[in-house]
Amino acid sequence: MHVSCSQKDLSNHLSVVSRAVANRPTNPILANVLFEASGADAQLTLSAFDQTLCLQSRLSATVYEAGMITLPARTLGDLVSRLPEAVVELKVSDTQATVRARLERERKKDTLAGPYQIAGLPGEEFPALPAVTATAMPLDREAFLQGLRGVLFAASNDETKQILTGVHLQTRGETLEFAATDGHRLAIVETEVTSGGEPVHATIPARALREVERLLAKYEGEVVRFCLEPHQADFQLPQGEGFQQRLVTRLLDGMYPNYRQLLPREFARRVVMEREDVIHALERLAVLAGSRNVVKFSLDLDNVILATEGGELGQGQEQIPAEIEGEALDVAFNVKYVLEGLKAMSTSQVQMQLNSATAPVIFSPLGDVKMTYLVMPIQLRS
Repeated sequence: MHVSCSQKDLSNHLSVVSRAVANRPTNPILANVLFEASGADAQLTLSAFDQTLCLQSRLSATVYEAGMITLPARTLGDLVSRLPEAVVELKVSDTQATVRARLERERKKDTLAGPYQIAGLPGEEFPALPAVTATAMPLDREAFLQGLRGVLFAASNDETKQILTGVHLQTRGETLEFAATDGHRLAIVETEVTSGGEPVHATIPARALREVERLLAKYEGEVVRFCLEPHQADFQLPQGEGFQQRLVTRLLDGMYPNYRQLLPREFARRVVMEREDVIHALERLAVLAGSRNVVKFSLDLDNVILATEGGELGQGQEQIPAEIEGEALDVAFNVKYVLEGLKAMSTSQVQMQLNSATAPVIFSPLGDVKMTYLVMPIQLRS
């Protein structure tokens, strides 16, 4: 294999796929990135696979000789990121790659860095990458990104509750619904489906979807292709006839909780506040909330009074103007849960709907975004 490509492009694409490289691989080759050079379409494909998550990325390259090899992700990534912004030449002989940076001119090539020799492993020994045969469903990039940003923060980090470490996706008529919960809070976002297709009903690891979110944030296209099979999901960012980036992940096994039965149907109280005002007030109060991390909301006429509750570091209080419907009430929350939910919203105003100090409370943005954020209150000390 013999190729050359932009140092900047190679470094960026390496950093993308390296996120799927196993931290403690049982097989040494899983610490490597698979390089495949194709002369037919003048592209270099990089792939990493930890047996659960697969990331692939394609970049334009000058291919002098097609072929494949696997090279250590960390070593090569650290080297390429430190090379000067020029043309990187990668030439493979057997299982050893020679890397150098060159400044190409019309009549000669000047070497700026290298050569460096890096030992690799045969590409043929790399595990077979996941193949997907299902029909792709085109999804709007902005809508999908909106759904991910609105729920990912609420997924559990507790591996003993594995099903809750994922995000549940399901179609409901004309909408694609995203849901995540850790048992203390629940986030739901509804987005429109751009076209018909097979019904979606799957729980996808939050780790994989965070990578999808990173890819979509930098992607300039308008559509993402989504394929769902019984045991895996495939996300592709299209480019021409193929893909620019591709992520394949295993689905989580098990029955996701029936979260919609947790949502109250009626509310005795409704509060509308400026979202930024509440966020800034909570951020200041969190400094003094201490290890208990509790802030109390007191509904009082046309104001909400926020105060630290049981903070061993001191006390604090903020007053937020609000539109309040219903009787006065004191209710307390984990300040982190409320902050993360409000920061995931994008509208200027947010409403809080509640019945009592111990019943589920719903926060939602006032606007076009269909987001529901349920938080369980914390019982106040008498």
